[in-house]
Amino acid sequence: MSNAAVGVGGVKSFRGEGRPRARWAWAGLGAVVVGLAVALGWWHFAGRDFPGRSAVPSPAAKAGSSVEPIAVQVVSLSPGGIRRTSAQVGSVRPFQEADLFAKVSGYLAKLHVDYGDRVKAGQVLAEIDDPEDVEEAKKTAADVAQAEAAVVQAQALVDSARADRAASATAVEQSEAEVERYESMRSYHEKKFARYRDLVARQAIPQQIADEEEEGYESAMASETASRKAVLNAKAQLEAAAARVKKAEADVVAARAAVDVARARHAKAQVFVAYMKISSPYDGVVTRRNFFPGAFIRSAAEGGTVPLLTIARIDKVRVMTHIPDRDVPYADVGDEADVTLDALPGRVFKGAVSRFADSEDPTSRTMYTEIDLPNPGAELRPGMYGVATVVLDQSRKASTLPASALAGESRGGKGDVFVVKDGVARKTRVDIGADDGLRIEILSGLEPEEQVVLDVGAVADGTPVRPAPQEVHAQAAVKSPRHE
Repeated sequence: MSNAAVGVGGVKSFRGEGRPRARWAWAGLGAVVVGLAVALGWWHFAGRDFPGRSAVPSPAAKAGSSVEPIAVQVVSLSPGGIRRTSAQVGSVRPFQEADLFAKVSGYLAKLHVDYGDRVKAGQVLAEIDDPEDVEEAKKTAADVAQAEAAVVQAQALVDSARADRAASATAVEQSEAEVERYESMRSYHEKKFARYRDLVARQAIPQQIADEEEEGYESAMASETASRKAVLNAKAQLEAAAARVKKAEADVVAARAAVDVARARHAKAQVFVAYMKISSPYDGVVTRRNFFPGAFIRSAAEGGTVPLLTIARIDKVRVMTHIPDRDVPYADVGDEADVTLDALPGRVFKGAVSRFADSEDPTSRTMYTEIDLPNPGAELRPGMYGVATVVLDQSRKASTLPASALAGESRGGKGDVFVVKDGVARKTRVDIGADDGLRIEILSGLEPEEQVVLDVGAVADGTPVRPAPQEVHAQAAVKSPRHE
């Protein structure tokens, strides 16, 4: 009994001690469930403010969050795409320049200009003394006068030959008239002699009378023959006279040709006399003077290699530069160009590409290019150098942002920026075009009036922000070269 009681009591004692332990186990499990529920609730409401998560602010935040908005620099789209430019060293050269050489050799008699003198087109700048050419001009002038006199003489011979021809023609007519007269006389004596012979045959008259008439008949025949020969002689004289006319006319042509030759020689001599005066080819300035009066000037034709003067036209100048190979395909005549010169700091001279070689130098792989600039005040002087920036291409359809506005790196023509919307920064995907390191082209994804955050390192998606004052933005933009 005692064992049983003990056993039963032992069993009771066991159950009495196990029930409190089960209650504690159930209580621990409930505490764990409550803790998990609290953790899930906190994660649901507070975890949305973690950087990088795109969740809508909680009602509590909307009702009155204590987070102070961050002041950020903002910028809007700038119309116009990125300009592709080529900035190269350029030098100013005269629009036109001429080295003036002497065409004739001689002593420099007069020099009317010196360095820096402004000259006009056609103005006499220097005179050379060359007596030989002066005398040659006088001689050729006399030759012209002599040749012209020979023409007058030849013309007179033509007139004389024509008169002789006319006289010969008259003589032919007279000879032919004499032939007719002698033919008539011969016919008369022939008939008369025939009658006398008939009378002699009938013994009506003596033979002596017939013989006398026969003599008259033969004399008439002889006269007729002589007149016919006179006609032939007159015609020969006429032909000779005509030939003399032709010769005289040819002599006139030759004499006139001789006049032309003489005049040509005189004109040539006068040209050499004119070469003794050296004139300016255009309006310009004297940029070089190599001789003084009294110096012997050797003509270029005789081996002279040093110009007497150099004239430069500078009312308009050429800026000479070289466009590198990578930019050559984009270069066109008419491209805008800005020229800055070291001698004139702070000045920008606007121009355009006027011409280029259309071929690259195989050594430097650059293309020779010229930019014309007006120079009415002559402040651009040949020899000045600086930088010529040629605008090769510029998109008018795209807009740009500073490159610092891009959040992260762009891939495949896509990128992200932060746009201020309802007081918070929102990451926005945009299409990107060209990027020159300073600005990027925005092809789509933004509206012109939208404000884009520049301080991308200070915000995340959903960060409360407010635009900084404009003057602060301007000062920050000046400090950062990436905002230019």
